[in-house]
Amino acid sequence: MRRGIEKVPPYKRAAAAAKYLRSFIKRHMKAADVKLTQEVNNEIFSRGMKDPRVRIRVMCSKDDKKTVTVNLIRQE
Repeated sequence: MRRGIEKVPPYKRAAAAAKYLRSFIKRHMKAADVKLTQEVNNEIFSRGMKDPRVRIRVMCSKDDKKTVTVNLIRQE
């Protein structure tokens, strides 16, 4: 997600990271719609708006209507 936040102002970085993740998943999974779960969103915004996480592990699942749900893979 680092590519998604390089050229935006600091106060928009977490929102840009979420938008970049959504577009990346849409492109690679050939999806009509992408849904981020609350856990993924909380992980991106966990360090605040100006300093989002640049690397998270997610697992995607697509249903028959070409809607992709993005879930967080917890690292311990």
